[in-house]
Amino acid sequence: MLPNDDLRIAEIKELLPPIALLEKFPATEKSQAVVAKARQATHQMLADNSDKLLVIIGPCSIHDTKSAIEYAERLVPLRKKYQNQLELVM
Repeated sequence: MLPNDDLRIAEIKELLPPIALLEKFPATEKSQAVVAKARQATHQMLADNSDKLLVIIGPCSIHDTKSAIEYAERLVPLRKKYQNQLELVM
């Protein structure tokens, strides 16, 4: 390791594996339905069976859950408004 590697890393936290996250924070039926619908719509677009435009938008990672939830809540009306033209996926 060089003396200029990882200079900005203040802390490393081990992440839980996905199965442990699902056990700790189970997905609601509503969230599962949203994910399933988005996956189905994405599949239709990739198979060229839809004229909608797939828009994948960040954040790339979430460090502040409160901000992420606020961001997602702001996307809901946009998803509804443009549902016939766009598939917005966070």
